[in-house]
Amino acid sequence: MMHLSYDQQITLIKRLVAPLHVDEIDAGYLAAVVTHSDFTGTYSHGLSRLCIYLRQYMAGALQAQPDFRCVKDQDASLAFDCGGGSGIAAVNRVYDAVLERARKYGVAAGVGRNSANIGCGGFYGHRMAEDNVIGIVVSNTYPCQAPFGGADRLIGTNPIILGCPTTNPNRPIVIDVSTSGVAIGKVQAYRRENKEMPPDWANDYDGNPTTDPHVAYCVRPMGGHKGYGLAVFVDMFGGVLSDALTSPEIPFVEDMQPEKTGFAVILLDIAHFIDVDRFKEHASLYASMLKNSRTATGVKEIFMPGEIEARLMEERKATGNDYSDALVAELTDLARQIGAIGPDGAITDLLA
Repeated sequence: MMHLSYDQQITLIKRLVAPLHVDEIDAGYLAAVVTHSDFTGTYSHGLSRLCIYLRQYMAGALQAQPDFRCVKDQDASLAFDCGGGSGIAAVNRVYDAVLERARKYGVAAGVGRNSANIGCGGFYGHRMAEDNVIGIVVSNTYPCQAPFGGADRLIGTNPIILGCPTTNPNRPIVIDVSTSGVAIGKVQAYRRENKEMPPDWANDYDGNPTTDPHVAYCVRPMGGHKGYGLAVFVDMFGGVLSDALTSPEIPFVEDMQPEKTGFAVILLDIAHFIDVDRFKEHASLYASMLKNSRTATGVKEIFMPGEIEARLMEERKATGNDYSDALVAELTDLARQIGAIGPDGAITDLLA
């Protein structure tokens, strides 16, 4: 078992990617988003997912020094080629550019192609709240769910992220959902730990529900046909509009090939529509009405979207976070391969 503080995890990630010569700005974004993921309880995109990123860098599937550039600039609309680098860094870089235009025009949008996995989407929702904007981020991913009623893997988990501020900076309203019932990273985490999955997470090769992560072939769409429909439109925004690959064309992460995914960032600057403080007060009043409404039998508390994760972040920033022996062993092996530590070194050596 390994125990890390928030700052220790940030340091660990930066020092892990340093021997790979990852761009310093990209490394900072990578550390921030991966750590946010673990400290909000989204383990599928925390250090568990970092293991995959490290392998991708070593295999050349992710570029350590990507040629990130704007390929189309039409005032409030922007398009970028992300150069095959970290999708986490790419979304944050595009977000920065879109935010600048939203401040000027009120509404702005940007798309990115030649990208990769964007990590924990909740991070971008928190950015929106901190910047007093309301917005949406979508990204397509490699195929791991079937069309509703189908059995072939043709659609990604294709997440949708939204965020906005309230009067409490530690309690923004944030939603980060995959259009599948669960992220594929959760299935991978259960496979690593050799644990049985809940029965509604995944199907086997023939489309039958399974609890065995080792035979899981497709994750199931969120809400059946509804999640399937949303996943299709994420591919329209993130893939087709950005001129990226669509989910059926994206290589599986195990192939260690450039993902060439796409994403879209749309931001509305609240101040262009309404006084920011008035917006926050109304949003908080709305949240209060929901939270203080009658609970169903057996339910103790109603939560706003993102509230549970925000509470976990506060708790774990104070106490630190624990990581399993299996994950520590995998990270240690990768750190030795990269040259971040010696052949007999421990992963905690990077914190010295």
